Amino acid sequence: MENQSQPIKLQGSIEISYEWSAGVAGSRFFQEIRDNKRIMGTKCPKCGRVLVPPRIFCEECFVDVEEWVEVSSKGELVTFGESYLGTDGSKLKEPWIVGIIRLDGADGGLIHYIGEARPEELKIGMRMEAVFNEKRNGNILDIKHFRPSK
Repeated sequence: MENQSQPIKLQGSIEISYEWSAGVAGSRFFQEIRDNKRIMGTKCPKCGRVLVPPRIFCEECFVDVEEWVEVSSKGELVTFGESYLGTDGSKLKEPWIVGIIRLDGADGGLIHYIGEARPEELKIGMRMEAVFNEKRNGNILDIKHFRPSK
């Protein structure tokens, strides 16, 4: 007798509570967004790169970074992707879009949601601007999303 194996489906969920320190650089970064709607970076004293998100050392030069500089909340769309699936795998009527935005005055980019635009309206290199939430809690979602600049 032939033993035919049928796939077994397992369902379940795991809720994990966690808490960790954002560190020196992350804490100041999120506090500035929350309290002042300002995006800050750190500037390497050796190569001059402005690191956003900020770090306490330059990973190129391996030197400590202590100087803080404000960067623009506007920048250039470097790349983006869209998904018509929710995080639970369900189909969505409207896609969610994530992109990398290189902010003016920064050498790095922020990965964040793109809003107020359809995927077909977006172009690599187009100007984007941050939209801040009115109620901010000290995390990256204090920036609601980035949208095409007006």
